[in-house]
Amino acid sequence: MKYFKFAKLVRDNILPYIENNNQIARGVKVLNDDEFISELIKKAQEEVKEMVLASDKNDLKKELADVSEVLDYLKQILDLSDTELEKLKKQKRSKNGGFKTRTYIEDVGVEENNKWYKYYRKHPNKYPEVK
Repeated sequence: MKYFKFAKLVRDNILPYIENNNQIARGVKVLNDDEFISELIKKAQEEVKEMVLASDKNDLKKELADVSEVLDYLKQILDLSDTELEKLKKQKRSKNGGFKTRTYIEDVGVEENNKWYKYYRKHPNKYPEVK
């Protein structure tokens, strides 16, 4: 028998499906809260990557539903109500705005003596220097 790595959080019906299809799942465990949060974050990243690969708007809608499901579980485990989440979103919008104007920036020039220069240099994965 050959084994294939999963190493991820799966939906509730996946384990029975595996077992009912003559497969053997190894390393099955129930996660504690901290592990669950960590794996939900990984699952959100996985689902967002699948959104990127969506071939059309219908596929994108399905992938968005998956992302939303994961976020719902994150809200639940974090004991974050919809009201509290909306308050946090409103605070963020109040400070930085929303996305109504659909503004996109290719890159930003900044002098070395500008306070933002250190910030951008400190986060090269997020803001790589343009050569």
